Amino acid sequence: MSPTSPLTARARFGTAFRALTAAMALLALGACATTLPDGTVALSPIPASDKKIGEREHPRVVAAYGGAYESPRMQAYLENIVSELAAETGTDLDYKITILNSPSLNAFSLPGGYLYVTRGLLALANDDAEVATVLSHEMAHVVRRHAISREEQANAAATVSRVISDVVSDPVAGAQALALTQRGLAQFSRVQEQEADLLGIHMAAEAGFDPAAAARFLNSLERQTTLHSHVLNQQYDSGRVDLFSSHPTTPERISAAQAAAAAEKQRGHRDRAAYLAALSGTLYGDDPREGYVRERTFIHPVLGLTFSLPDGFGLENTPRAVVGIDSAGDIIRFDGITLPRETPLADHLTRGTVRSGTVGPVSEVQINGFQVAIADISAGEWVFRVALIRARGNDVYRFIMAVKEMTPERSATFEEAIRSFRFITPAEAALARPLRVAVVEVKRGDTIASLSGRMALSDNKQERFMVLNGLTGASDLRPGMQVKLIVE
Repeated sequence: MSPTSPLTARARFGTAFRALTAAMALLALGACATTLPDGTVALSPIPASDKKIGEREHPRVVAAYGGAYESPRMQAYLENIVSELAAETGTDLDYKITILNSPSLNAFSLPGGYLYVTRGLLALANDDAEVATVLSHEMAHVVRRHAISREEQANAAATVSRVISDVVSDPVAGAQALALTQRGLAQFSRVQEQEADLLGIHMAAEAGFDPAAAARFLNSLERQTTLHSHVLNQQYDSGRVDLFSSHPTTPERISAAQAAAAAEKQRGHRDRAAYLAALSGTLYGDDPREGYVRERTFIHPVLGLTFSLPDGFGLENTPRAVVGIDSAGDIIRFDGITLPRETPLADHLTRGTVRSGTVGPVSEVQINGFQVAIADISAGEWVFRVALIRARGNDVYRFIMAVKEMTPERSATFEEAIRSFRFITPAEAALARPLRVAVVEVKRGDTIASLSGRMALSDNKQERFMVLNGLTGASDLRPGMQVKLIVE
């Protein structure tokens, strides 16, 4: 076989490019077939195979999010909302709602009627209509079989991409093909999200809920994301346009949700008091069983350890690691690994820590009674300072600082962090108390400052209080209304 010339490769790529573009366009149009909100919503039957997929994946999803959160009162409340919404879906699915034990702000669904919402998202909502529009959005994904369509679309795109890669020897053309498939999938997902927003708002309105709640909650979500980014010393641009994003940008979704709500003939109801009564007492933030953050300190009562980062760092507990970021963008990561007791820490640093990069000299020291090995690893323009701390048994804890330049000031910051690492006593572990949502009534004379001052949070109290309660100013606070506080 003779080598393929660049000219022939580009010609073949052009043909494949046009075919793939046409296929993507047809699939995207198919995803938009629902007419809204004039009552002529055509929903396809849900095959039994969808439910089998949900049954198979359900245990994995629950495990990935820290298990199900047990709250009989909130569970019954959500099941009642789902029941009211189900009557508007045009299917006979038996929907299953699961509260996930996660502080993240998330809601999603699996094929066959499996719905999920995190306790973090429930804490941000302020009435039943807001939650109803979140759940109806996910139910819209189910009835329109968006997850199945995405999987089929991804498989088709992968096949086309492989064909192009096999036919086209030109690496530039191959990269263009890959970019096209990714962009088509992202656009396809955005179309689905827009459809789920519109259909979900229509379903919620038909079920008697306030359709304007969708825009209210999306606005709260954007405000919370902005605040969270600020606390963690990160940048958040709500107007950022990302061609490969799987969701429309939040401002676009808010505008579209407002327009969709205005088009609905039924205004619907919103019940703040009943929802907050069901929410009261819900765990907020990190579950102490997984460790939690207080200001710049991380405490893990179960593992019995703690450490603190210096001033200026925002600290977050994630499922895989604890991550701190300062205003300059420097990052300190803390996690744990298992290393046989007989394996020297220095050997692991030089041989097993990284697959690429240059490992500098290893220093071995004693800090707070622990064996510690420290080394710098250079990889491209980054320097990673790694400290391995030998703990009990085969447990080794690891601090990693990622910077562009390791200055004396940064070196001192890193040393301060690792020197703060220690085990806590059983008495200290017993004092670890989780944060919870408390619901209180606003009294005459109460202000945003006085109410937020009662919260067991260390920073940005007023901003957190206002976002948590959907308030935009002091005029929104009225005697007799109920508000959420975060307390121990």
